[in-house]
Amino acid sequence: MSGIGTGELQRISRAALHGRDGEWDLVIAGGIVTAIEPHDSAAAAGGAVLDARGGLVSRAFAETHVHPDKSYSLSDLPEGIDAAELAGLDGFSRAARLKSAFTPEDVARRAERALRLAVSNGATRARITADVDTVAGLRGFEGLLLARAATADLLDVEIVAFPQEGLSRDPGAEELLREALRRGADLVGGWPNVEATGEEERAHVRTVFDLAQEFDVDVDIHADCFLDPEERILEFIAEETIRRGYQGRVLASHCAALELQSDADARRIIARVAEAGVTIAVIPLNLADGGPRGLSRPQELRAAGALVVSGTDNMNDGWYPLGTLNPLDRASMTFWGGSFDDEEDLDVVWDMVSGEAWRALGEPGGDVFVGMRAELAVFDARDRSEALRNPGGGLTTIHRGRVAARRRVRQEFLPGHAAELAGAER
Repeated sequence: MSGIGTGELQRISRAALHGRDGEWDLVIAGGIVTAIEPHDSAAAAGGAVLDARGGLVSRAFAETHVHPDKSYSLSDLPEGIDAAELAGLDGFSRAARLKSAFTPEDVARRAERALRLAVSNGATRARITADVDTVAGLRGFEGLLLARAATADLLDVEIVAFPQEGLSRDPGAEELLREALRRGADLVGGWPNVEATGEEERAHVRTVFDLAQEFDVDVDIHADCFLDPEERILEFIAEETIRRGYQGRVLASHCAALELQSDADARRIIARVAEAGVTIAVIPLNLADGGPRGLSRPQELRAAGALVVSGTDNMNDGWYPLGTLNPLDRASMTFWGGSFDDEEDLDVVWDMVSGEAWRALGEPGGDVFVGMRAELAVFDARDRSEALRNPGGGLTTIHRGRVAARRRVRQEFLPGHAAELAGAER
């Protein structure tokens, strides 16, 4: 790679492209891929050129569901919180205790760290969620505004105002949501299942849609998050989407209860979701107390015509101690957990964190094409299968036609053995 600095790339040369034989050059101007040509060594000799050296060039990844206001709050405890007081608490109580001590500056610092990690893993677009309730107030939202501003040259971010504690059970949360929307939140969220009764759950959904229509924003709503067949709000969300004329403007995350409902019920609900154009974000890496939350029948949803993507949810916080913000980890776990098994299914799970994820966030879908914004990931790996087998491999992330991050990997062996793994650093 030569002549790049912090300026805009003019060309990516010697790229492997999914579904095409040979090596290709991507011509970039004004942050747009303006041409895809067979590799030409003379054309790639000057200017700001990134040499992919035969590595895969893919559409960058898009993160469809993550809570970076909480990220790292388990290992980097907010001031005034002692680890001992978190022992024995369930996820809901633990997360609430942590966020009660959040400050905008604390949230901004941790969230910026998380967003930079996502970029280093190839993501240049993210939908991020801020708890907006009477425990967190607007502090998490304000922190995410700061983190978004600090990383604006690395990725594009939209913020969901999310009433984690409910609406009926948390009086005051609705007005806080309204204030966040006045101050620039891009979407309104919800979690109706936390309410005490079925009618309060439905009222929660109706209020979320009321706010969405009042501010003309889309809906990003948690639904049926646990492996509990009695959680039953997804179908009502689909019906409300149709009634409000909000088809294509709603994303429902988790939806894990769908796995334990009867096949007949699941078929009915899935048909309604597809009719409503509700996007489903599965969360393959997240756990609940006692085990995995499940994957929401992704194959049946896709077969019915629903758009299905994969998101992170939480990372190193009161809900979940681990997490990498690596889309390839999510794709691999979706492959295994979603009962995919064919080589062709690798493309399905890849698209759930790339092309289809971009489509879920309102952009054109697909992989690499002329006319797309130059949001790209350049891998040391030669193809998708190799990249999925080595999710921590070498990677360069391109945002708006500029290099946003580079991850270099070098492997060495002890003296007397092979000195270096062939192709480990390129």
